[in-house]
Amino acid sequence: MKKQGNFMYVLAAVCTCLMACGAMGMVNAYGVFYKPMADAMQVGQGSITLHMSISNLIVGLGTPFVAKMISRNVRIKNILIAGAVLIMVSGFGIALAPNTLVMNIAAAVRGVGFAAVSMMIITMFIGNWFVRYRGTLTGIALSFSGIGSAIASPILSKLIESFGWQKTYIGYVIFIVLCIIPSLLFVPLKPQDIGLRPLGEDDAREGSAKAAPANLDLPYTPKSPLFAALVVLVLCIVLLTSLSPHLSSLAQAYGYAASAGAALLSASMIGNVASKFLLGALSDRIGAFRGVILMLATTVAGLVLILLNPGGTLPLMAGGFLYGTCFSIGSLGISMITRTIYGDQQYGQAYSVITLMTSVASAIGLTLIGFLYDMTGSYAVSVTGGIVLAAVSLACLLFIQNQAKRKAA
Repeated sequence: MKKQGNFMYVLAAVCTCLMACGAMGMVNAYGVFYKPMADAMQVGQGSITLHMSISNLIVGLGTPFVAKMISRNVRIKNILIAGAVLIMVSGFGIALAPNTLVMNIAAAVRGVGFAAVSMMIITMFIGNWFVRYRGTLTGIALSFSGIGSAIASPILSKLIESFGWQKTYIGYVIFIVLCIIPSLLFVPLKPQDIGLRPLGEDDAREGSAKAAPANLDLPYTPKSPLFAALVVLVLCIVLLTSLSPHLSSLAQAYGYAASAGAALLSASMIGNVASKFLLGALSDRIGAFRGVILMLATTVAGLVLILLNPGGTLPLMAGGFLYGTCFSIGSLGISMITRTIYGDQQYGQAYSVITLMTSVASAIGLTLIGFLYDMTGSYAVSVTGGIVLAAVSLACLLFIQNQAKRKAA
C-alpha cells in the first residue's frame, strides 16, 4: 500500500504537469496563429486577437462558477469531461470559421471549456496533494506551461507553413485535449478520496523544515485594501504577460525573419520555464514575496533589452528570456501569495476571483496591444508600458506584504 501511495503522488504530479502543458502552455503559443489568421481573413491583427480576448474573459467569468461547483461536491471528472468536449468543439468552430463573427462565438464556447481546466484547477490539484515542497512542486508543474510553448511555437510555425493554419489549429486543439485526459482518468482532486493524505502533512503538523512555509490564514474580505492591492497587482502582471503572444510579430516589425520571431517567443517560454523552477524553490526557502520581487527585476531587464534593440538576434533573445520570467509571477507567484495570505481553506474562493481579474486584464491586454500596433506601427508603446506596470506591481507587492504582516500580528 505504501508503494501504491508513492505511485499515486508521482502520478498526480505527472498528470498535473500534462494538464498545465495543454491548458496553459499551448495557449501561450497561440500567437503564431494571429498573423496567418489575419492574412487569411484579410483583417487587422487587432480584430483577430479580439476572439482570444473574448475567450479569456469567459474563462474568468466561468472560473468562480467552477469553484462553486467544486464546493458543492460536483465530481471533478465531470467538470474535466465537459471542459474537454467544449474545447474540442470550439476548436473546430474557430478553425472552420468563415469570418471573425463566427470565430468570436466559437471563442466564447472555448472560454467555457478552458474555465474547467483553468489555473485555479491546476493549483488546487497541487495544493491538495502536496504540502512538503509545495512551492517547488507547483513550480515544476507550471513549468510545463513554458515547456509546451517553447517546443510548440517553432513546430506550429513550420506546420502552418506546410499545411496551413486551419489544419494545424485542429491538431493543436486535439493535443490540448489529450493533455487533459490523464488527469480526468487517473487522479481525484483530493488524495483523501482514495484513502491517502497530502504528502508532507505530518511534517507540517510537527513544524518540520521540509514542510511548506506557514500560511497567515487571514480572513478573506474582498472589500479590504489588501485584496484591492492584490487585484491591482494581478492586473498589472497579466497585462505584462499579454505582450508574449505578440513577440513573434514584434521581431518581424524590427525587420527579423519569421523564424527569428518564433525563436523570440520560444526564448520567452524558456525563461518562463526556468523562472518557475527558480521561483518555486525560492518560495519554499525565502517566501513568495521576496521571490516575486526578484522575478520583477529580471522582467524589467528583459523589457529594457527588447525596447533598446541594440542589434542582432542574441541581445533580442536574451531580452525575451528575461522578459519570460514574468510568467512565473502571473501563475506561480500570485498563486503562492494568495495561498500564503488566505490559507488552504479560503484559497479556492479568493483565487477564483483573482482568475476573473486575470481574464479581464488578459482580454484588455491582448486586444489593446494589437490595436496599438495597428495605430502606431510599433510595439514601443506597449513595451514601455510594461516597464511602468512592473513598477506599479512592485509598489503593490510591498504594500500587500506590509498589510499582511500587520494583520497577522
